[in-house]
Amino acid sequence: MATKLYSKRDIESRLELNAVLEVMEKTYVETARGRVLNPSKLTMHLGDDGGWPDRNAFSIDMPAYVDWLEVAGMKWAVATWDANTDQPISSQILLFDLDRGEFTSIMEGMYITGVRTAMQSVIGLRQLRRESPASVGVYGAGFQAKFQIQTIDRLTDVETFKLFDIDAEAANSLVSGLETETDADIVVEDSPNAVVESDAIITVTNSKSPVLKEAWLDGDEFIIALGSYRELPEETILDSDHIFVDHPQQCLERGALADLAERNELTATDLSATIGEVLDGGYERAIDPDDRVVFVPIGLGSQDIAIAEHLHRHGEESYSAETFEFA
Repeated sequence: MATKLYSKRDIESRLELNAVLEVMEKTYVETARGRVLNPSKLTMHLGDDGGWPDRNAFSIDMPAYVDWLEVAGMKWAVATWDANTDQPISSQILLFDLDRGEFTSIMEGMYITGVRTAMQSVIGLRQLRRESPASVGVYGAGFQAKFQIQTIDRLTDVETFKLFDIDAEAANSLVSGLETETDADIVVEDSPNAVVESDAIITVTNSKSPVLKEAWLDGDEFIIALGSYRELPEETILDSDHIFVDHPQQCLERGALADLAERNELTATDLSATIGEVLDGGYERAIDPDDRVVFVPIGLGSQDIAIAEHLHRHGEESYSAETFEFA
């Protein structure tokens, strides 16, 4: 059987957000019920951690098996922070049919990654808050920020986004590109502390130090931390009333919680629940309006694979993708 090849253009023109939302919510629930295999990301540091080689890069392998779709697959992503490119992260997704023993497709992975990461925020906003936020503060104006703003705008009732980036030119450029595509207003803030005056806060940067300060906060914030490194002050995490994740082991190894976990100051027992358990009705503790909630969805390969498989099946029915005979 020939392997189908999907470009970014193929994916962008055929991926439907409400369908992605349904696929992701079901996959989260199936994960909570133990019917998804999703090992922690395998990371190969290429200098981004200060070690050898001095390339300021890393790669991650994200294999998964999603039983409800009967698909195995993997996403491989490489981040090259110092490369001469406008898109420092590249990825591809491979899908495998276990019954036929064949690779069914290879896809450009970054568009799916952007949508999946943004949908994590949408699901968090819907499931972990009592009402849709009127305003969302966003730290970071890079690749992921565009997906966050577009997707949240389309699937929630947000009225205003407050955006800050240390590169003001990047922030203004992002807003210029989105101003005709969103219903919500987008305001570029001159000061980072202005962003926390929002109903929800999203950090989506590659920063290795906190992008906000505990002194700016009142204690009742709703924060979604999406970056691969340390975006939040440690006291902000430790003073939280609820900490939700998508994958306990993985979130203790990478992202906002990793430094605390490495020193054993935060363990799996300190986590409130996974988002899959919340969706499955397994979290009974009330989330009060004055509680601080921190949601750290570091990203699951199973979600990338599930979205890709959904697209592949829909693609087989609706159009003919380019194919290649590898053997």
